[in-house]
Amino acid sequence: MPKVIISLLKKILHILSHDDPSIWKVSRNQPIRTIPIDSNVIRAAVSHIKEELGFIKYAVKLIFLAFYLSFILLFIFNLKNIGKARAIVLICTVLIFGIAFGATPNPMESLVKVFKLFNKMEGEGKILISIFFIFTTFSLIGSKFICSWGCPIGALQECLFNVMGCRSKHSIRIPFWLYSMLRMFIFGVFLVLLFGFGDAVVYGIKDFVVYHHVNYFKIFNFHELAKIALYTLPVFIILSLFIFRPFCHCVCPFGLYSWLLENISINRIHIDTEKCIRCGKCVNVCPTSAMKDIYNKKVYFLAECWSCGKCKDICPVGAITYAR
Repeated sequence: MPKVIISLLKKILHILSHDDPSIWKVSRNQPIRTIPIDSNVIRAAVSHIKEELGFIKYAVKLIFLAFYLSFILLFIFNLKNIGKARAIVLICTVLIFGIAFGATPNPMESLVKVFKLFNKMEGEGKILISIFFIFTTFSLIGSKFICSWGCPIGALQECLFNVMGCRSKHSIRIPFWLYSMLRMFIFGVFLVLLFGFGDAVVYGIKDFVVYHHVNYFKIFNFHELAKIALYTLPVFIILSLFIFRPFCHCVCPFGLYSWLLENISINRIHIDTEKCIRCGKCVNVCPTSAMKDIYNKKVYFLAECWSCGKCKDICPVGAITYAR
């Protein structure tokens, strides 16, 4: 049987296993007609795969995203008040890349699908690698640039965070070490259950994709939202109201990956030490601990900077720039 057909069949089984993991135990010699699965479910799986194979649609979306982010980098960061423009841009990101584009492709799925490709659960290798490479490039252009400005689920969380005017919530910052450990732990579990390492083999667990069950990007394709994500959706919304981007900080694997890229990103926040009057306003306004680390001249393992521009806006002497 050709490799393409085998890959396609495995992908169909993977989609079906989201709701019924026992599907992987079906014998390869068992006729398809005898497998107790609703034909409508199989059709839905095939339809989902066809949508993902639409490279032209992906290409158009990515080209539009490239122009969108270029505009932000060239014009938004040259404004005196980035904050007002950012609020509008985030809403546009949700409307365009979330609701209109269905949040596909997106940074998290681009990384997850590369690992699924290594596990022979994806067929279109060149397309997936290309998409992942493009999102990586966006992250290298600016510190967490794609995550901050072009990610629909990240933008949605920040919009929710900005809804309530309670200033005290800005002091609620998840410690960098805590959310980093949590995100790395989830990523480790993902690898173990995907490839069947260690005890996972003993219990017969393999080809299980953890991130599918917490994929809140599917909010924009609500019928594809996994049961766990659906049941925990109220928690996701409530946390987003009081904590800055909880999903990005604690769960998203691309957030972990883009944090590593921050150290070599081209555009980053810089402080002119000759102009700085050490007032500390930038540290207080930063939604994370990033500015505290930059302010204190920490060199390695800095907390994530989301390129939001709040520190640049509030600096009374213009000592903060976002540049190479």
